[in-house]
Amino acid sequence: MTTPARPDLDVQFETSDLAGGDMELRVTVAAEKVGPIREEVVRGLVRRVNLPGFRKGKAPRALIERQLDQEAVKERIIGALLEDAYDEALERAGVKALGRARIADADIGEGGAFTFKATLTPRPAVTLGEYQGLRATRHVTPVSEGEVDAEIERLRSRFAKFSDLPRGAAIEKGDLVVVDYEGYVEGERYEEASASGYPLEVGVDELFPELNEGLLGAQPGDTREIAVAYGADHYDAGLAGKQVQFRVTVKEARRRQFPEVDAEFAKQVAGLDTAEALRARIRETLETVGRAVAEEDVRSQLIRQVCDAAAVEVPAGFVGRAVDRRIDEITEELERRGAHLHEHLRRLGRSFDDWRADLELEVREDIRRAIILDEIGVREKIEVTEEEVDHEIHRLAEREGVDEHTMHQRLSKSDEFNRLATRLYHRRIVQWLVDRAEVSEQIVEPKPEEESPSAPPTGEAASAGEVAQ
Repeated sequence: MTTPARPDLDVQFETSDLAGGDMELRVTVAAEKVGPIREEVVRGLVRRVNLPGFRKGKAPRALIERQLDQEAVKERIIGALLEDAYDEALERAGVKALGRARIADADIGEGGAFTFKATLTPRPAVTLGEYQGLRATRHVTPVSEGEVDAEIERLRSRFAKFSDLPRGAAIEKGDLVVVDYEGYVEGERYEEASASGYPLEVGVDELFPELNEGLLGAQPGDTREIAVAYGADHYDAGLAGKQVQFRVTVKEARRRQFPEVDAEFAKQVAGLDTAEALRARIRETLETVGRAVAEEDVRSQLIRQVCDAAAVEVPAGFVGRAVDRRIDEITEELERRGAHLHEHLRRLGRSFDDWRADLELEVREDIRRAIILDEIGVREKIEVTEEEVDHEIHRLAEREGVDEHTMHQRLSKSDEFNRLATRLYHRRIVQWLVDRAEVSEQIVEPKPEEESPSAPPTGEAASAGEVAQ
C-alpha cells in the first residue's frame, strides 16, 4: 500500500537493550522542527474560536491564543508528531519492529523539543530455506450420501418446533426445560448458587453441566437432588472446595418436533420446489466447502514446509505479552457467555499452568509463522493494494449489514484495521507460494463411517444458512 511522504524531522535517538529481546528507543525532535507543527495546530484551533465583540476569525491572534487550553494544544502537537517521529527513529536506527511499540513519557518541554520513549521488540533475523517450487497434494473427498443426510438432519433440527412433553413422558437429551434450583452449602441455602426460571437444553448445557445427566428421566413438577463438588480453585470463594447440594425443580419441559423432508420443507429452508432439489443444493454446497477445505490444506502444507526449512529465534518477551493478550480475550469471551476461565478449565480437567504452557506453544508458533511469511513478503516485494483492502472492507460491511463508511470507522478506532491488513498481506504471500508450487490432486474416498447419516461431514461443515442461499 502506498503511504504519503513523511516529513523530515531530523530526530535524535538513543537505544538500549532490555530483557526478553526488547529494546528501548529514546527519541528527541528538536524545537525548530516542532515549531511548524505547533503553528499548524494553533492556526487550526484559532479559526474555530469565537470571542465576544469580534467577528469569527478576526480577533487578534495573541488574544485568542491566551484562550486556548495549552494542554489540549500540546496533545494535538504530540498526536501530529508521534507516528512520524517514531518511524523516522526506527529508520535511522536501522531497526524493524515486531508488532506495536509501547510509548511512554511523550512530552514537549519548556524549550519546545518533543521527547518520548518507545519500548519495542526488534524483528529477529530470519534464515529462509527453499520456498519456491515446493510440492503439495490437494486431497479431494467426494461428497457422500451420509454427509447430505447429516446436513438435512441439521436443517430439520434448526427448523424444528417445540411442544410440551406428552403426558407421562420423561425428559430426554435434546429437550428444552426450565428449572428452579437452590444450592445448599453445609445445610445453608447459598443465594449465589440459586436461580429461578433457568432455561437449558438437556445434554449441552455448559453453565450447569451437572443438569445434563441429573434431569434425565424427570418429568415436569419433579424435584431432583444433585450433588456437585467444586474444586479449590473455583472462582466463587463461597463454593471453592465445597460439596454443594442442589435442589432442582422442573417447571417446564418441551420436546422438538422435527419436520418431514418434503416439498414444503424444501420451500421453507431454501426456497426450492422439491426435496430432491434441496438434496442437490446441499450436495453442491458441500462440494464447494470441500474444495475450499482442500485448498486450505494445500496452503497449510506449503506454510509448514516453509516454516520447517526456516530458522528464526522468536523473542520471549513478545511471546509472553501475546499470550497474556490471548488469555484476556478468552476470559472476556467466556464472561460474555456467563462463564469463568477457572471453571471452564476445571470442566476440561486442565490446570491453569498446563493450559497456559500449551497456549504459549501455540502463540509462539503463530508468531514464528508470521515472521517467516513477512520475510518472504519483503524479499519478494509483495504488497497489498488499497483496492484489496477496500474490497475486504466492502465484504465485511455487506456481511454485517452496515455501510462501508461505518465499517471503516469501526476498524480504524481499534487495532482491527491493522489486523485486517496483516491478514490480507499474509494471504497474498501464501497465494504467491501456491502459484509457484507443484500441486498434484488425489481423490480420497470417504471412510465407511462417513456414509452413516449420523456421522458429521468431513472437513468444514456447511451451515444451514449457507445451504439456504
